Amino acid sequence: MKRAQRLRNGVVLATAILTLTGCATAVAGAPLRADAPAGGSSSAGSGTSGSGASDSGSGSTLPTLPPDSGVPDSAVGLKPDAPTPDLTVSGDAHTDADTLAEDSLADVEAFYQATFEKAFGTTFVPPGHYLSYDSNDSSAAVCNHSLSGSVNASYVTPPCDTVIWDRGVLLPNMMKNIGVLAVPTTLAHEMGHRVQTILGFDDAKNSVLVAEQQADCYAGAYWRWVNDGNSKYFNFNQTAGMTQVLTTMMTIRDPLGTNPAEADGTGQGAHGDAFDRIYAFTLGFANGEATCNGIDQASVDARVSESPFSHIPNPKTADNLPITDDTLGDVTATVNSYFAGATPGYQPPTLVSSTKGAVPACDGKAAVSPVAYCPSTNTVSYDLTELQRIGTPTAGFSSFNGDFSAIILLVSRYALAAQAAGGASTTGVPAGLRAVCFAGSWASWMRQPQGAKKLSLSPADLDKATYELINSPAAAGDASGTSNATIFDRVQAFNIGVTHSIDTCTHQYAG
Repeated sequence: MKRAQRLRNGVVLATAILTLTGCATAVAGAPLRADAPAGGSSSAGSGTSGSGASDSGSGSTLPTLPPDSGVPDSAVGLKPDAPTPDLTVSGDAHTDADTLAEDSLADVEAFYQATFEKAFGTTFVPPGHYLSYDSNDSSAAVCNHSLSGSVNASYVTPPCDTVIWDRGVLLPNMMKNIGVLAVPTTLAHEMGHRVQTILGFDDAKNSVLVAEQQADCYAGAYWRWVNDGNSKYFNFNQTAGMTQVLTTMMTIRDPLGTNPAEADGTGQGAHGDAFDRIYAFTLGFANGEATCNGIDQASVDARVSESPFSHIPNPKTADNLPITDDTLGDVTATVNSYFAGATPGYQPPTLVSSTKGAVPACDGKAAVSPVAYCPSTNTVSYDLTELQRIGTPTAGFSSFNGDFSAIILLVSRYALAAQAAGGASTTGVPAGLRAVCFAGSWASWMRQPQGAKKLSLSPADLDKATYELINSPAAAGDASGTSNATIFDRVQAFNIGVTHSIDTCTHQYAG
C-alpha cells in the first residue's frame, strides 16, 4: 500500500524471483465470450467472475467443486507407479528435471486427448517437437534462435511447433523451491499455447496478455482434471498440491510495476501479475478448458489488475507501509468509509490493539490470533506483533508477502461487521468467504487515493494478499475464527471481490 507521492511516470522495476517469460512467440484463437460481465452499483471494480458470477441478483452460485482427493500431503507429486511416457525429446539428458518434464507432457497430452473434442469439436494434435536444453550451454538453440542464458520454458509457434524447457536452471530451481508440481504447472501453461494454435488464436486482435491469460486458464483446467482423479502420473490434493500449483503461478508473474499497455524489455507485452495469473487459473479449474477460449481482449481489459508504478518506490520496501497502530488506524478509517457507503446500517467497530500477543476474549471464548471480530461488542482486535511479522517482507522487494498480507486479515474482520450490519450470519464457511470477498471489493475501491492520508493500492498489493490467502486460512475465518474453506475457495472469493461489486459477494456466498 502506498501514500500519495510526486508522480514519476514510466518506471518499471524488474523483481521476479524467477524469470519465466514463458512463450518465445505469442500465440492465441477466435475467442468466444464465455465469462459473465460484472456490473452492479458499487465502485468496487468490474470484470469477469471465475465462475460465471453476475450482478443480476439472480442468486447464481459457484460451481460445486469435488471434495479433496484424500491424498495425504506427503504423497503429493509423481505417482510411484507412473508409466514411462512414450515421447521423443531432443536434447534429453535424462536428468530428474527431464524425466519430470516428460511425465508432465505425457499427462497433459492425455488430458487433451480425453477432453479436447468434447470441449472444442476438433481433434487435439500434440506439438511437433519437444526440446530440452541447458541455459548454461552457449550452444543451446531452437529453430536457429540461441537459448544461451534463457532461463525459460516456452512454446515456439509453427513452423517450429516446439515446447522447450530449461533443464539446467529453471526446472531444477522450481523443483527445489516450490515442489514437483511446479513442472507440470509450467508445461501445462505452455501446452495451452499449443491449444491456441490449433484453435486459431488471432495475434492481431489480442494482446500477449490475453494469450497468457488463456494459457494460465488451460493450466487450471488441466489441474481440475487431475483433481478429479484422471491422472496416471500425479497425485494432487487441495492443500499441499494446490499450494504448490498456485505458488508456481505467483512465481511466473511479471516484474512488479509492469505496464500492461506497453511491451516489456524483451519486446513482448505483459504476461500478468500474480493476481491476474491466478485469477485466470481459477477460471479453468472451476469451469474447464472451454471457458479459457472465451477469455478475450474485452474481458481482460475490464478486469486486469496489473498496473505500472506511478512513482519510484523504495526498492527495499516495495511500497510496504510499516505495520503500526497508527498505520492500521489510517487503513481502517478507509475501511469504515467504504463499508459505510456500501452496506446500509454499518456501524464502525471499536478497534483494539494488543501488543502482548493476546487478542481479547469474546463472550467468554478465547479469540483467535492475529485478528478477531466480536459481534456482541462490535469490536475488532488484533495482535500487533503477529501482524508485523506477517506484514514484513521476508526477502525485500522481491518477496511475495508484505504489508497488504497483514492488512487483508484486518479488513476481513471489518467485513464481518459489515455483514452483521446487513443481518447476515457471521459464522460458518459462507460468512468467512463473504468476508474475503468484501475485503477484495474494498481493495479494488482503494485503487484511487482514499482517506485523510490518501492511501491507495500499490501494484504489489493484490499479490501480497493472494500470498496470504494461499498460505493461511485466517482471512476466511468466521467470527469464531474457524475456517474450513479450501485454498481455492479463499483465493476465488478474493478474486470475485476485486473484480465485481460487493453485491456479487452477497449473492455468491449466501448462506
